[in-house]
Amino acid sequence: MRCGTTSLHQMLRAHPSLCFPQKKEIHFFDKRNPQLGDSVERYGELFTTCSSEKLCGEATPDYLTTEGCDRHIQTVIPQTKLVIILRNPVDRTWSHYLFSEFKRVETLGFREALDREVERLKIKSDHSDIFYSYLQRSRYIDHVVRFETLFGREQIIIVFLEELIRNPRSVLADLLHFLGLGDTSLMVAVPHLNRMVKPGNVWNRLLPGLAVPPRTISQSDRRYLESYFAEYNHRLSSWLGRALPWDQ
Repeated sequence: MRCGTTSLHQMLRAHPSLCFPQKKEIHFFDKRNPQLGDSVERYGELFTTCSSEKLCGEATPDYLTTEGCDRHIQTVIPQTKLVIILRNPVDRTWSHYLFSEFKRVETLGFREALDREVERLKIKSDHSDIFYSYLQRSRYIDHVVRFETLFGREQIIIVFLEELIRNPRSVLADLLHFLGLGDTSLMVAVPHLNRMVKPGNVWNRLLPGLAVPPRTISQSDRRYLESYFAEYNHRLSSWLGRALPWDQ
């Protein structure tokens, strides 16, 4: 969530060997889609327009951080390949807060919202774990390791939004190789992604939802979050065996 999933989904669905449902977020495995319920058959019907030669997929960001979602996926499609896109957790957390404000769900100041996150997440509601999970969703390594335990490392690839912006063709070529697809002639829009990296417009265009340029995080809040996420970033870097793009 707030990591560029929409942009990556648009790029992948343009590939001739991939097939996605018309709707982006299906919410089957996190059990938030009342029309599908627990019916694997209804879920499968979403892919009936996909030919047998194509690789099927879907994109629902909440799967990564929703409790029990990993086990549900493993039960239904244990051989699936998992694509996780991440972003500097400081920027993701701040963007998440602005998103909750934009949706008129968040009424607290930023630091108070962070301080009260654990308390608010204990209140189970239709939106608490979506709109108030600022820090929880940004502790990436905890979620990655949980999925690794069930699926193994070979079924997981991590993509970074920052690298997708800087070098989309290289990132997407690696991703297609992971998916077993050799055709790297993607879609026309990919070469233009680099041109989007201009002050004031990149995040609005990659992360749609805010009609005006978002407020910037204060330096004190940024330092606070950098300190908070330092341990988690270090663990993620060790797991990957490489430096994280926001630390380079």
